[in-house]
Amino acid sequence: MVNSTSISKDAESYRRGVVFGLTMAEVLLLLIFCILLFLKIINDRLNDREKQVKELSNQNSELNEDLAALRSIIAVSPEISEGSEFLTEVVEAAALLEATQSEKASEMLQALQENPKLLQQIQLSTVDEWAELTAEAQYSVTESEHAVLSNLTEEQKQTFFSNAEIASNISPNELEAIVAEASKAEASSEQKNAGNNWPPIISLSEAKDYSFNVGSATLAPRFRDAITGSIADQILQILRDYDADVIEVIGHTDPQPMRDDRITNLDDNSVDFLNSTRDISLRAKDNAGLGYARALSVTKELMKVPSLREYTILPYSAAQMITPNEELQSGSDEFDGKQLRRIEIRVRRKQ
Repeated sequence: MVNSTSISKDAESYRRGVVFGLTMAEVLLLLIFCILLFLKIINDRLNDREKQVKELSNQNSELNEDLAALRSIIAVSPEISEGSEFLTEVVEAAALLEATQSEKASEMLQALQENPKLLQQIQLSTVDEWAELTAEAQYSVTESEHAVLSNLTEEQKQTFFSNAEIASNISPNELEAIVAEASKAEASSEQKNAGNNWPPIISLSEAKDYSFNVGSATLAPRFRDAITGSIADQILQILRDYDADVIEVIGHTDPQPMRDDRITNLDDNSVDFLNSTRDISLRAKDNAGLGYARALSVTKELMKVPSLREYTILPYSAAQMITPNEELQSGSDEFDGKQLRRIEIRVRRKQ
């Protein structure tokens, strides 16, 4: 039998006062620390809430200031009626924009400060692409006005917006007359410009190595190949670009007179030369005849090109009378013989 002593009893009492290795005093201190830490967290959160409330209050103040400024701008904007549904919608939209996209609202306010008439332009230009213009707009738009406005070009619309205040005092009839006058002036300008937009002339001179045998209408081989090749392609492109259907071939010569003993067969053989397969050699006794004979030779080669068969090809002679710069011959030596001896090809539409 083990005798219990006072020491063993004290040790047992000590063990009963220990929790997880800590004394009751230590446990109490730990508990107090946790409570203080929790209170600190709550205090920090309260401080954060106060900051947020303060920021929201500041934002609300700024919003009220912006709305006040917007109302001031609207109030002093000319020709805008007070209390209209349109202005109410603008103010409500501004408030919503400030709450959701403050940067956009600031941009809008800045734009209004720089241009107080911006509302007038918005009011006219943002109502669903002209289709739903109503009396809510600053300037009431009637059906007749809407009909005229709907026919404006983009450029005319821009001009209209930039002069909205003036345009608001124009009646539909006056507006229609202005548009008609502008359209007439534009058409006249286009017609004038089109009148100067003639098809280019293809000039084939001896200086560019497009030649005939001396004194005759016989084509040099290289010239013949070019006519049915690259020259025909160039002519066809010009015909299509200018919607033309007639090809004119004009023969030009130098002013040097031909021998008196020469004879001509152009009167007898020109038609057969173009329409038959017989080998006919054309002869001329003067420059007018030589220019015509050479135009016939080029015309015959062009008639062989399949892509040109649907077009009318006409031969002409200008003899020595017209210079390469489209002037009548004056006897000057501005151009040498190779430049004067040439074939010109022009296109046009039938009358």
